[in-house]
Amino acid sequence: MSTLTEVNPNLKALTDAGVSVWLDQLGRSLVSGGELKRLIAQESLRGVTSNPSIFEKSILGSSDYDAEIESLARAGASAKEIYDHLTIADVQGAADILAPVHNETGGRDGFVSLEVAPDLARDGEQTITAARHYWKAVDRPNLMIKIPGTPEGLSAIETAISEGINVNVTLLFAVEAYEAVIEAYLAGLERRHADGKPLAVHSVASFFVSRVDTMVDKQLGEAHPDLHGTAALANARAAYRLFKERFSGERWERLAAAGAVVQRPLWASTGVKNPAYSDTLYVDQLVGPDTVNTMPLATLNAVADHGHAIPNSAEDDPTAVLDALASAGIDMKAVTEQLLADGITQFEEAMDGLLAGIDSARQAAITGRPATIEASLPDELVEVVAAQVNKAVSEQVAQRIWKRDPSLWGGPDVPEIENRLGWLTVCDRMLEQLADLKALARELTDAGYTDAILLGMGGSSLGPEVIRRSYGTCEGGLRLQVLDSTHPDAITAISAEVDLARTIFIVSSKSGGTIETLSHYRHFRASAGPEQFIVVTDPGSPLADLAETDGLRRTFLNPPDIGGRYSVLSYFGLVPAAIAGVPIEELIKTAQAGEQAASQVNGSADNPGLWLGATVGALANHGRDKLTFIVSDPIASFGLWVEQLVAESTGKQGKGILPVADEPLGDPAAYGDDRVFVYLRDADAPSEELDARVKALAAAGQPTITLATHGADDLGRLFFIAEFAVAVAGWALQINPFDQPNVQEAKDNTAKVLDSGSVPAIDAADDERLVALLRETPPHYVAILAYLAFDADVDAAVLELRETIRAKTQMATTFGYGPRFQHSTGQEHKGGAPVGRFLQLTDTPSASVAIPGEPYDFGTLIASQAAGDLETLHAHNLAAERVVLDAPAAEAIRALSARIGRLL
Repeated sequence: MSTLTEVNPNLKALTDAGVSVWLDQLGRSLVSGGELKRLIAQESLRGVTSNPSIFEKSILGSSDYDAEIESLARAGASAKEIYDHLTIADVQGAADILAPVHNETGGRDGFVSLEVAPDLARDGEQTITAARHYWKAVDRPNLMIKIPGTPEGLSAIETAISEGINVNVTLLFAVEAYEAVIEAYLAGLERRHADGKPLAVHSVASFFVSRVDTMVDKQLGEAHPDLHGTAALANARAAYRLFKERFSGERWERLAAAGAVVQRPLWASTGVKNPAYSDTLYVDQLVGPDTVNTMPLATLNAVADHGHAIPNSAEDDPTAVLDALASAGIDMKAVTEQLLADGITQFEEAMDGLLAGIDSARQAAITGRPATIEASLPDELVEVVAAQVNKAVSEQVAQRIWKRDPSLWGGPDVPEIENRLGWLTVCDRMLEQLADLKALARELTDAGYTDAILLGMGGSSLGPEVIRRSYGTCEGGLRLQVLDSTHPDAITAISAEVDLARTIFIVSSKSGGTIETLSHYRHFRASAGPEQFIVVTDPGSPLADLAETDGLRRTFLNPPDIGGRYSVLSYFGLVPAAIAGVPIEELIKTAQAGEQAASQVNGSADNPGLWLGATVGALANHGRDKLTFIVSDPIASFGLWVEQLVAESTGKQGKGILPVADEPLGDPAAYGDDRVFVYLRDADAPSEELDARVKALAAAGQPTITLATHGADDLGRLFFIAEFAVAVAGWALQINPFDQPNVQEAKDNTAKVLDSGSVPAIDAADDERLVALLRETPPHYVAILAYLAFDADVDAAVLELRETIRAKTQMATTFGYGPRFQHSTGQEHKGGAPVGRFLQLTDTPSASVAIPGEPYDFGTLIASQAAGDLETLHAHNLAAERVVLDAPAAEAIRALSARIGRLL
């Protein structure tokens, strides 16, 4: 309605009716960008209020403060000191712009409000101390200090007024509370008058409006629709009636004669929450002399556009409405008490979130953290991380990785370094193969195939398994399943789920000699034709030769310079993904985004993989070596892949990082001081519960690192960043992240058992041995090694077992199905720090499944693998015990959990 030169008539009408228009918003751009000056000139603005929620939005919701936060952080300022600096500067800037209004109105208007910390709402002594601090720091006569109108805040209000500090009493809901606030104001003026000081001190009483309707309407429900939207106005009008009564009579006239001014009612929270109501309701209907209405910007704009101020509407008699509400069962005393408690909590949470956000930005500046990663580190670890990140930058770690410099990890002439870095550029190679892979997928569906079973272990199976679970069943693709177990029951179960004649088998092994994979091939080859088999392997491997000899349908020869656990973005991951109908072009596209970020070599702020790897390496070197993953849907299975990457890459030479995946998330008290939490947060559909629990962990002093994720397609980016980060972590730990020196040991012991012709008998642990296994000081970790068939009930029972062990011991827990974990976390078990405790679970298979061409069956194979694994652990002097489970396994595991609970 207004032009650039006109004063808005709707807002001017409010001013003419005695209402001071204030804005419930403050931020750097409002002050420095000229908008505040325009609002004063054209929208009759006469003041500004702020609170923790407002500052949280302005400081964390824009980049206006980033440079200043970084500068203050580098100067050593704490989060609270940075908060004070930023808010004081904003308030001072706004106060200077409003100074002409203050002067023109004789000090009646032109105020800016700044709130004491909301956690002081119940501490009057600390409140007045904070009020004095801000009054002195801002040093502007048109400042108002916001003090909560709680019973504990009354003494601070009175003292502040007596000392000449302008006060905005906030969080008023009850008329009774307002009466006590008026008394504190008058008493403060009287103290000041008795001391012979001038009474040119100002105050407003902020009465919150819309929240009253929100709560009362909910309590009324559908029974009293005629009363909806009436409680807030009636409550405010009762407050205005009290105002007129108390600021009259002999006591007030004596103070007024000495120069005192009334403490004006301020209508706060006037943004309408219910869309059924007029968006100017709490402005139009609360008009009266000597009032203030502080509006959110949206409400101010609505009033400017179509507001209709009703003169003296604040003076309407509320009695009939309040009586009707009481008759309808509304207890206004209970309502306002609850609103006060909720208001304090809301502002406390906003302040906590603001300080946490500032601290995060502070740590980012100190540690060089990328903007794409959030983190919270205990103060004592910030410099530890900063030193490692700075060292990574100064030693040009990122550049040297891209240059494939083996000296980063102890080379040159160290096996499995120079010939294991092909994953860095695999995306470009695979990009050229996408058309072929998609054509293969169409060929298979056109031929009538409905299912695909991947036969592989470790790096050949875990990436495809994560992709399969994350995407689910894709239109136009085969139903993909992954078999990386030698348990007979697992093999019979997966066979029963498919029509073998319409099933494609993907035989996947880098070395081409993996005993499990070759055994699976022999088993299924006995009942399926060669046209049903597709091979993924390295050039020249025994499996490549076998594929040619047997005339199998298709062979994909993977680039040989990629290690198994780094191979997910190569044929090993993309062939099964393509066959399953996964949009592999999207995986490659996001992987290239990760590759591009990792190629930023001039610092860590633009390279998430560099920062993440240096950080987790630094923390591991300082005892925080249990890297615990919290992963949102739809990629919740990501831990299956990343635990192999981390454990097999870093667990050697007596050190390493233990990945903890899929452990039930506990309260902060459940964890020791050896954890780092990595939260892969679904930014598109975040979980409020997970957000709150990660926040609680950070508040308890646990290091937390949060990466935003964007659905299943984002897996490509996450795969690449994780691989790059682990390569950097290897540098930080001073180990070679590309070899696996202890994996072969368990394989050799398995072969010895098979060659012997009999599986050794191993006693199950009795109670005494279980107690000895699980009572350990200090706590480290327990690995549950389950040589069982995959089963959802077993998974659920194991979660209970992990919770029991952690609750009783505070040890981290990991879980893996055998023999799959031997190709994954098994390296960490044998080659990492010798602190693990190992609980092996076995059972008796329900069926016998043959391996054609071998003198043993799958039952013997898995029994030999379990025995060989236990022998290997004992050979490393590691505590390891076996428990033999009766059928059904899930019930037996729950019984074991209860047993351990009693024993510990």
